[in-house]
Amino acid sequence: MVSFTSITQGIVLVSIVLLGSSSAAPAPGGKAGSSSTPTNDNVTDVAPHANATNTASFKLPPLISSRTRPASHPEFAGNLQAEAESIERNKQWFIAHGGNFNNITKRDDSNTVGGMTLDLPENAPPIFSTEKKGSVINASSAQIKDFKFHAALSASGYCRGVVPLGSWSCEQCLKYIPDGKLIVTFTTLLSDSNGYVLRSDAQKTIHLVFRGTNSIRNAVTDLTFGLTNYPPVKGAKVHTGFLASYNEVVGKFFPSIQAQLTAYPNYKVVVSGHSFGGAQALLAGMDLYQREKRLSSKNLSIYTVGCPRVGNPAFAYYVDSTGIPFSRSVNKRDVVPHLPPQSFGFLHPGVEAWTKSSNDVQICNSNLETNDCSNTIVPFTSIIDHLTYYDINQGLCL
Repeated sequence: MVSFTSITQGIVLVSIVLLGSSSAAPAPGGKAGSSSTPTNDNVTDVAPHANATNTASFKLPPLISSRTRPASHPEFAGNLQAEAESIERNKQWFIAHGGNFNNITKRDDSNTVGGMTLDLPENAPPIFSTEKKGSVINASSAQIKDFKFHAALSASGYCRGVVPLGSWSCEQCLKYIPDGKLIVTFTTLLSDSNGYVLRSDAQKTIHLVFRGTNSIRNAVTDLTFGLTNYPPVKGAKVHTGFLASYNEVVGKFFPSIQAQLTAYPNYKVVVSGHSFGGAQALLAGMDLYQREKRLSSKNLSIYTVGCPRVGNPAFAYYVDSTGIPFSRSVNKRDVVPHLPPQSFGFLHPGVEAWTKSSNDVQICNSNLETNDCSNTIVPFTSIIDHLTYYDINQGLCL
């Protein structure tokens, strides 16, 4: 099972893997940036108070059958040939301009995965201007600010002070949510899944955030593209490794979300994550919707940053059918959102916000991926563009 992460060019991240989980839950009214001592037990709040939870004997709530029905007639079928069409077009441009395409699509080439390049060739086709039409718009400054906010939350998960140590005091933390109160942090041994639950009373929001793991290049080059049945929804399939890692971590955050909803019934829940954490964020958002009747499209949303494809078209159609707002950001030529490839039976749900350049963020506002945004640049992708989103480093606590 392989998972995704981020590194900074020329710098190797050191993986911090703990045997247990840490938690950080100041009593109601506690100060932002306060911390608690990590524990090596199942996730619990350190201080015994009204919002404390204990996952030692936690069992997931049953599925709500009305929320797990497959989308038999999707409103929009998506372009299942988007990548294949772009690969052929860009291949011809590359060859016509003197490029050698012989090794670009070899699976055993250390510079390619699933036909996508990890390091951009010098004479790769440029990012062409996309014809603006009804389904493609320029992001407003307010939208970009919103995307950047969630990228900052995802980046905060890479701060060791936050995960696993449980202190909301990093620079990005206090800049974007100065009143943040960490409810719980979590980390797992087998899949190195990490994240935290945070509450902002100013925003009246409960944040569930997943971070990526370490060694992106090794993880990507070793990636397998297997699908497995997605148990809640008939016909839907998801990446085998993503589902296994999610199942390992779900019990560590789910009871905390429920406890927070009980204590703060008028708060909304936002799930976010970068890279591999984005895949978990999508699975978590669906799980919360499927099992928690207090959550719906009115108070639950999902934001991902550099997220890989998670499931097959039936899964994508199901996600779309729930009505849960789902926004996924893609930076320039980031390779991770193009893995696993469409040709292996995967399809992105969600509205894509594609950063073409620092001052140009384009939104393909359909609820499934198309050939109008980042799919236009395949197979000429890059690991480097996975490391920074909206000018925020993803991978180091900067």
